[in-house]
Amino acid sequence: MQRNLLLVDDETNIQSAMRRTLKRDGYTIYCADNGSDALKMLLNHKIHVIVSDQRMPGMTGSELFGEVSQRFPETIRIVLSGYADFSAVSDAINRGAIYKFLTKPWDDSLLRGHVLEAFQRYELSWRNRQLTEIFNSTMEGIMITDQAGIIQAVNPAFTAITGYSKKEALGRTPRLLRSRKEAPERYHEMWQNLSAQGLWQGELWNRRKNGEDYPQWMSISALPNDEGEQGQYVALFIDISEQKEREACIEYQAYHDALTALPNRRLFQDRLEQALVQAERNACSLAVLFVDLDRFKVINDSLGHDMGDQLLQAAAKRLNDTVRQEDTVARIGGDEFTVLLPSIKKRPAVEKIADKIVSAFRRPFEIAGQTLHLSSSIGIAVFPGDGETPERLMKNADSAMYCAKTAGRNDYRFYSQSMNTDAKRRLILENDLHEALAGNELIPFYQVQQDAQRGVVSGMEVLLRWHHPQHGAIMPSDFISLAEENGLIIPIGSWVLEQACAQAKSWLDIGYGDFTVAVNLSARQLQQPGLLKVVQHALDTTGLPARNLELEITENLLLNDTERNIALLHRLHDLGIRLALDDFGTGYSSLSYLKKFPFDVLKIDQSFVRGLPDNQDDVALVDAIITMGHKLGMKVIAEGVETSGQLTLLRRLACDLVQGYFISLPLPAMEVEKLFKP
Repeated sequence: MQRNLLLVDDETNIQSAMRRTLKRDGYTIYCADNGSDALKMLLNHKIHVIVSDQRMPGMTGSELFGEVSQRFPETIRIVLSGYADFSAVSDAINRGAIYKFLTKPWDDSLLRGHVLEAFQRYELSWRNRQLTEIFNSTMEGIMITDQAGIIQAVNPAFTAITGYSKKEALGRTPRLLRSRKEAPERYHEMWQNLSAQGLWQGELWNRRKNGEDYPQWMSISALPNDEGEQGQYVALFIDISEQKEREACIEYQAYHDALTALPNRRLFQDRLEQALVQAERNACSLAVLFVDLDRFKVINDSLGHDMGDQLLQAAAKRLNDTVRQEDTVARIGGDEFTVLLPSIKKRPAVEKIADKIVSAFRRPFEIAGQTLHLSSSIGIAVFPGDGETPERLMKNADSAMYCAKTAGRNDYRFYSQSMNTDAKRRLILENDLHEALAGNELIPFYQVQQDAQRGVVSGMEVLLRWHHPQHGAIMPSDFISLAEENGLIIPIGSWVLEQACAQAKSWLDIGYGDFTVAVNLSARQLQQPGLLKVVQHALDTTGLPARNLELEITENLLLNDTERNIALLHRLHDLGIRLALDDFGTGYSSLSYLKKFPFDVLKIDQSFVRGLPDNQDDVALVDAIITMGHKLGMKVIAEGVETSGQLTLLRRLACDLVQGYFISLPLPAMEVEKLFKP
């Protein structure tokens, strides 16, 4: 801190002598000839210590300091005058207007010592004021107790959080805040840590004055007394209720379908794994039902997504109401549902539930004043005969469902090994896929990613299409899973990456602006040993700058082999490549992963965007995701933007980028170029 000193004396030689004596101590020294000039100097400069003569024309030193004590009370005041003046300033000394009285002629060492002491007094007072200001203004609750745990001090934030006033808290112990949600053992553990280490921190449930329990993050430190023992305890805490609510909301969305509120694929998988363990232990059976809504896509396409969403919600409720309380109904995507029937003893019990589901869907649905007819096709796989793993049971139930659908729909089928129709079709498609790459049947499409605020193209996502010679356009959902299973995704993925990089470099060379091209990485690609070399080769071959390439990774691909994935993504990121976390909220959504992985972009899944702007739960969730992404230093992009209302809201929520049919359909490269041109 700079030390500013003001010397006041009407005799110039006295001023000069004091200045010579004190300048060696490094002070910034100001001078004034009288009281009026001194007050002006105080108005224009931050003066910490003032030394003034007593006898001056117009205003005495004690009169000057009377003014200073009223207008600049923080300034330390010293009178330097003769012995005869002591009686004239004694009253001012008693009233506190003067800090010290020094006599002329002065001793240089004594003068310097007193001035230094005055500055130290000022700085101590300043530090105390700062600490008091922090204590009173911080948003963290502060509670100070003595060694016996008696509350000695609390700050205003303590009152705001707990509801207890300072008067109500002082003299009591922190037990007045205890919640029944915390076991006594927790407090015992806390005091053990404090005694051993002098510090404890963690989450803790406390109770407000109104009886409401709330979660808080608390840090308690022990302060030593003069003997070095723990003499006081200082507790700092914050209310984390809103944070917990946001985390619970995001976690709920991670395990539940946003539209129907049913468990999603991830939660269904977890429950199926647990049920299999119980079934093996108890030597009983369980069943997995794969339920597909017949002709739902026709209704959805003809009546629109809003009507389709309402129908899905009604169908989900009806399905959930049909099964037993211990059963699990999940929506795993689109119009596909799964049902877990644990602890099944006999096949007729499964048939009874399947019959109830089929019968329930034969009743018409009343949606928005319209009567809609919807049936269901159900495939059933039973443990242990039809599979002993979640994957096998799900796959066999899917095959049985396909058999029920091809047999005329509106019915159910149990899996049998003879059900190979779908397998044959998939085999034919798989064989054709081997020729697709060599036959130039695979075509990269590009979907615009737009800067939400400026409305300009900031990137392109590559979406692959297969133009089959006999079957026409085949969407990725129909062949990517095949490519994953047979390993063709590796050469296809490398080809798509090089095509995208080459096309992006071509557009950059033409001068279409600085943008990124986003390429999806599948699970098999993420696991391939040479992925880093493949990406580097694509950049080197095409000449595309690394900063213009973005790799998208779906969050559930990161769950396995986490440490390897962290290292791999950091190495990719070190190349200068942007990394995007795709479909956020639809997988595990562990927030700890966001801190470990070097993501630049967070992509909000379209299932959350679909309900905007009318669904307030979706609005709150999207707002939380955007805020969280920005707090973590990431750009946030919303997928599936289909209306102007969605775009307007996303702009208001400060979403960085948007993508969807409202912005642009996926287009081949030649069509995309038209979007760049003015």
